[in-house]
Amino acid sequence: MPRYIVHFTFIFLTITALSGVWMRVFPFYPDFTIPYSNILHGHSHLAILGWAFLGVFMVFLVHYWETFKHQKEAITIAITLFIVTILMFVAFLYQGYASFSIVLSTMHIFVEYWAASFIYRQVKSQLRIPRVAGLFIKGGLISLIISSFGPYGIAYISASGMKGSPLYDMAIYFYLHFQYNGWLFLFLIGLFIIVVRTKNIILPESTLKIGFWVYFIALFPGYFLSILWAEELGLGAEVIAGVGGIGQWIGVICVISAYFKSKKDLETTYSGFTMGTLTVTFFLLFLKGTMELGLLIPSLVPLIYDSRNIIIGYLHLTLLGFISLFILTLYLMKDLLATNKQTVYGGIIFFTGFLLNALLLFGQGLTEWLHMTAVPFYIEGLFVASLLLLLGIMILWVSFWRSSERKRDK
Repeated sequence: MPRYIVHFTFIFLTITALSGVWMRVFPFYPDFTIPYSNILHGHSHLAILGWAFLGVFMVFLVHYWETFKHQKEAITIAITLFIVTILMFVAFLYQGYASFSIVLSTMHIFVEYWAASFIYRQVKSQLRIPRVAGLFIKGGLISLIISSFGPYGIAYISASGMKGSPLYDMAIYFYLHFQYNGWLFLFLIGLFIIVVRTKNIILPESTLKIGFWVYFIALFPGYFLSILWAEELGLGAEVIAGVGGIGQWIGVICVISAYFKSKKDLETTYSGFTMGTLTVTFFLLFLKGTMELGLLIPSLVPLIYDSRNIIIGYLHLTLLGFISLFILTLYLMKDLLATNKQTVYGGIIFFTGFLLNALLLFGQGLTEWLHMTAVPFYIEGLFVASLLLLLGIMILWVSFWRSSERKRDK
């Protein structure tokens, strides 16, 4: 497979990190020509639609590349995704959430449909794909399509002059829920099952099957966990959210249980570093799922949704922690990243930056809840964390670059 496509994913991840550093510089130098909100829009869209989307698509392509009958189509999709996403990022920097960025975001959605169609056709033609993996992959694709209804809703609500209404925020949370908890989570688990099966490691299929169905069914009422701040929804929404939240947590526990049941087999196949990143990834998944259950405690709901730091901390825990670390771990498992000193150092620096970022965001949120003094050097600490993340990503990218050169020389 053309290695430059993998470089696309590192370009996205690096620009996401650079824009993160840019935002952390704002408190020190607020007089930038480009508004903070424009950078924030570009940063968040590039993280989800650039790095995360192309990252999981890349793992799928690498795994099945030799069996694809339509390799040119796969390359065309990847290049189209890259061009549209870069243009979308530039549009957000230029004008924020306005005409150009909306058009390009809509174009991205249609490219997503194209990619989803391609993935589905390939999965359908693969006779050796584990049945339970197929469930997760197809569930992820369904969630991806459903998530796109969110941006359509946002466009309609904005055109109707209700941009400041609760419906507008509900549409945003709808999109994020089915992206994070649906598409990315389910597809990544499906990829993981497929990748380890090629090493003759069979995860407990019955546990995973139960986990999938419980989680997937709960995913729909689980959306209400994201909008419990809307008091007008009443007690019924709280009950639905409770069913969804508990169901999702049970599904997550089943997936984690399947991993630990097969951990000894995995340890005989993968390096200690890869196993370490896998275990941390599943720990972050457990932490994420358990934190979501906190929304079922009525007294915590206003505290959580009124604290920007807690919300940003959760989003970073999910995308920067669980999802990004999982993608990079799959890169290791597919030998896109070599397990060498450079990769190890880059991974440790990246994780240190993530950990510092999470501790500061959640710590600051906690001080706000308890009406305590703010975390010392909070702003400076976030800036340092963003630099560590950028440095770790750059080292990982160089590691991939060098390993690619060595493979080409051979």
